[in-house]
Amino acid sequence: MTARGVEPSGSVPAGLDPALPLLAETMAAAGGTPGWTPHDASWTPGHRCVLTYRVPADDPGAPAGASTFAVWEVTPFGADRRDFRADPDLPGLARAADPGVVCDLLSTRLGTGRAGPARVRSCVVEPVRYRPGRQAVLRYRLTTESGELRILYARVGATAAGTAAEEVPAALAGLPDRPLLPALVARWPEYAALVHEAADGRPLPVVLRDAGVPARVRVRLAYRLGTLLARVHLQTAPAPTRSGTDVLRDVTASLPAGEYADPEVARRLATVLDRLGAWVPASGHLVLGAGDLPPGLVLADRNRLTLLDLPGPARIPAEADLGSVLARLLWQWLGHPDQRPVLEAAGRAVVAGYERRAGRVDPEALLWWRSLRLAAFALGRYTRLDTASWGRVAGLTDCLDRLVSALPTRVAAPLAAHLLDRRAVDQVLRPHLAKVAAEPAAVEVTAARLVQHVPGRRTVVRYTVRGLLPGGGPAEVVGTLFAQPFRAVLAEANLRALADGPFKTGPLRVPEPLPSPAERGLVLYRYCAGTPLDQLDGDAAVAGVRAAARWLARLHGSDVVLPRRLDLAAETARCRRWAGTLADLEPDLHALAWRLADGWALAAETARAGAAGTVGTGGMAGADVPIHRDFHPAHVLVGESVTVLAPDDARMGDPAFDVAQFCAYLEAGADPARAAALRRAFLHEYAAAAGRPYAGRTALFGAYAWLRIARNLALGNGPLPLTDGRARGRAVARALQRGLACLDA
Repeated sequence: MTARGVEPSGSVPAGLDPALPLLAETMAAAGGTPGWTPHDASWTPGHRCVLTYRVPADDPGAPAGASTFAVWEVTPFGADRRDFRADPDLPGLARAADPGVVCDLLSTRLGTGRAGPARVRSCVVEPVRYRPGRQAVLRYRLTTESGELRILYARVGATAAGTAAEEVPAALAGLPDRPLLPALVARWPEYAALVHEAADGRPLPVVLRDAGVPARVRVRLAYRLGTLLARVHLQTAPAPTRSGTDVLRDVTASLPAGEYADPEVARRLATVLDRLGAWVPASGHLVLGAGDLPPGLVLADRNRLTLLDLPGPARIPAEADLGSVLARLLWQWLGHPDQRPVLEAAGRAVVAGYERRAGRVDPEALLWWRSLRLAAFALGRYTRLDTASWGRVAGLTDCLDRLVSALPTRVAAPLAAHLLDRRAVDQVLRPHLAKVAAEPAAVEVTAARLVQHVPGRRTVVRYTVRGLLPGGGPAEVVGTLFAQPFRAVLAEANLRALADGPFKTGPLRVPEPLPSPAERGLVLYRYCAGTPLDQLDGDAAVAGVRAAARWLARLHGSDVVLPRRLDLAAETARCRRWAGTLADLEPDLHALAWRLADGWALAAETARAGAAGTVGTGGMAGADVPIHRDFHPAHVLVGESVTVLAPDDARMGDPAFDVAQFCAYLEAGADPARAAALRRAFLHEYAAAAGRPYAGRTALFGAYAWLRIARNLALGNGPLPLTDGRARGRAVARALQRGLACLDA
């Protein structure tokens, strides 16, 4: 087992991230320390950067003469250093890296001899690989009482990674016939650690680009890699499912780093992701794999390949792992153009070896996954601050453009151009709506009307459709076209999960989803009658907010599990972007906007750090429940039933987020006395229905909501009444001041 991972350069361009003023200084100081070498970096623009450096054994700060990793966490409020063993997300790491603990745990695991168990006399722990919050690999150099030297490797994972992260590798190592991983010596569930025998060989990527190895040998090893991957995919084990939409969403979340580092390349990558989002291959038959298998985890010893680990095991399409391998081979020949012919032949050999063992793969899906992994790899050069490679990302983007252009044009035909052309859209919608129509042969779109258009995000259209109802009468259908089609897939999944779950029956509802061409970005649902809550007055408004509270309590109390989770790091970065927008639009409010954004970031980080039992990526002290995330009065339709619109961004998170946002919009849209009465009615009804008011965290999320309101007012969009000139400036200032008051509460 050998070290791997991108080694970021020791410095970043000055002023790269104004929100992290100490980033360049910290990297310069750490990179300038004799013997320290960069090992890993994880940069979330505007929020945090975690830097990892390898510290040599002779460094004064190294423990007992052993090498270690030093970690710097840079935030807008400073830079803190810690040893890698103090990782809060890897609670078992400190014990697994303690030589005394290792000696005790392994003394009965090394077999027996004539004198009994081969007890351990001493142990030297050497850290090999470390990804903060995710995984650490340790090398154990053991000396037994008989003087024998044994070398083992331990992989320590994050407790949040789930049981599959330990159980699947353990199962692959324990296969009775030709295990797929090195033999398992010990499993320490309390430390989320697995201990394996050592394996011989060189990392396969090093061998594949080694001009001293004959080309035919390298191509043969690539073929064996394909057969090895096929053997993994043919295994069965419980693991979570990971779809193309999931990966596309995660890759898209890395775009802000590219926008900071190289806006032009980031724009090109965004275009590539939009094209990939226009068609996500059907998952089809799922296999056990990693989804992003680095060839560096494979050692080559003569003609024998050894897989060291299966990181992030999941049920995935077969093309996902293959696409990852091909993407990394392409990156290799970009850096070693003289090896291009051999590496291209190696790529073909990987696929041939795989298909020989596991059967044919879908070439279009393979091209899609290869392109997506290349985009992820390109953006990863930015998020990991691999500045030495930034100049090569443009070349990688050129390759991406060519690959994506080879995708069949039939899968990316845009709908936006004829969304209001009833005849053209009728041809698109008829096959889908006929599935649920009372008279399928009579289905016809007879009218189309624009409801809303938000540039770069979504377009909402209302269609009149004949044939859906018995007797052929017209029915109203609403269609939402998303600028990024993969978001439509997520939105449809959310809508169906809620419509088939907590809101399937009764007067509290969500729109009824209809069969839709979601892969092309369009989601359809039946038109919902009712009056928006923000347009009601008097007793009707009070009754409406109480009904909204009951709806929200039902959502928060349901057992539905949504695919996404509230991520405080992403929300913090979003707050800083809003503050920048406000500073541009309302220069006089520059200081106020940044005070609120920075105050929110500090309060959110403090709450997260102090929360016991943190859940998910952005968890806090609250339960991890389904939340709407865009819950405000304009999305609540009150009529014979109460229907809440736009669950597009619904996810798992803290219920206080929804409560705080709804209350902030109540206050922003009414005079103080009326707003206070509506707020009291809402909170009283919610507490009665949910049994928990979450008041302790509504102030924190209230600050977030008021910053969002201020930004929308400045841009002239959102559900609140719009104003111009001085009135708009006063409204924005008031929203910012209310947000700051929430932080002081």
